[in-house]
Amino acid sequence: MIQITLADLPTSLMEQMEGPVPPVDFISNGCSYSLDQWGGVDLRPACHWHDYAYQQGGCKRDRALADAALYRNLRRCDLGRFMANVYYRRVRLFGVVTFNWKPGKVPLNPWHYLLLFFNRYLQW
Repeated sequence: MIQITLADLPTSLMEQMEGPVPPVDFISNGCSYSLDQWGGVDLRPACHWHDYAYQQGGCKRDRALADAALYRNLRRCDLGRFMANVYYRRVRLFGVVTFNWKPGKVPLNPWHYLLLFFNRYLQW
C-alpha cells in the first residue's frame, strides 16, 4: 500500500489546497482505488487533503464539504473539468464506506447501507 505524507508532496501544489491542513505525521494512501496521476497531473495533494477530511469525519454535511473541496483541489492541480467530475462522482458514490461517521450520523440512504454491508461483511 502506498503511504504519502506532506513531505512527499510538491510544495507548489500544497500551498493551493483548500481545507484543513493535514498534520506532518498524517499518512494517507493517495487516491484510493484511483490513479494518483492522470495525464501527467499529480493528484496526490488533493487526495491527501481529502483523506484527512474523511479521517476527521462528521456528518453528511461534512462529507459533502470534503467532496466539494476535493473537486476544487483537483482543478487546482490542473486536472480538467471532466476528469475532476469523474473523481468527484466516484467519491460521492463509494466514499460512504471510508468516511469516519460520528455516532448517530450514518445516513439513512439504502444505497449507503448496502455499501457499508459489503465493506464490513464481505471484504472484497
